[in-house]
Amino acid sequence: MRMQSGVSLLNLPASSVLVPVVETRPRFVQALETPAVRAILLRHCNLFEFKALVERAHRNGYALYVNMDHIDGVNADYAGLRHLATHFHIRGVISSHPKVMVLAHELGLEAIQRIFAVDSTGLEMALESVDRAVVDMLDFTPAHVVPYIMPALRPTLDLPYMASGLLYGANQLRAVLASGVRAVAVTRLDQWLPVLSACSSSAETH
Repeated sequence: MRMQSGVSLLNLPASSVLVPVVETRPRFVQALETPAVRAILLRHCNLFEFKALVERAHRNGYALYVNMDHIDGVNADYAGLRHLATHFHIRGVISSHPKVMVLAHELGLEAIQRIFAVDSTGLEMALESVDRAVVDMLDFTPAHVVPYIMPALRPTLDLPYMASGLLYGANQLRAVLASGVRAVAVTRLDQWLPVLSACSSSAETH
C-alpha cells in the first residue's frame, strides 16, 4: 500500500494545478524557481543527468512524476520502477500500459494511466483497460477534448483525472479547468501561468 504523504497530483491547490512537463535542464530549473509549481512531470530525458536537480526538488517538497513511456535510461519493469522510487524519490508514474500501472501500485507509487482520446473507439478501449484496483488517476490527452467527453463519462467515471497536451488558447484552458481536472500538464509553463492567474482572478470576481 502507498505510504507517501504530502503534495500529489491528487491534491494540488488551485494555484498549482499547472504541472510543467520537463525535458531539459533549463526547464527543470525554471520549474523549481516558479513558486506556483508543486509537481513536476519528467519525460524525454535521462534522469541520471538530472540527479542533482531531482535531489533539490525532493528536498524542497516537490512531487515528481515520470512518464515511463517516454523516458531514457530506465526500463518500465519492476527493477526500473523500484530504482526510481528508491533513488529518485519519484511520487508516481504515468503510462498507457496497464502492466506498468500494476507494478507502480505494487511499489507504492501513484499509478496514472494515460488515456488517448483520439476517437470514440480508442477512448472506449483505453477506458476498458483501466484496472480501478491499481490505478489512482487518469491522464486524458489531448487536453482540449476533455470538456467534450466528460459529460458522457462523468456519471460512470469513479477516478480523478488530469489532462495533458495540445492546448491552444486561454479559452481551452478555462474549459479544461472547469471540467473538473485535478491537474493540467503543460510544456510552456511561462505561457500558461498568466492564463491560470487570469482565470483565478475572474472566478474570484463572480
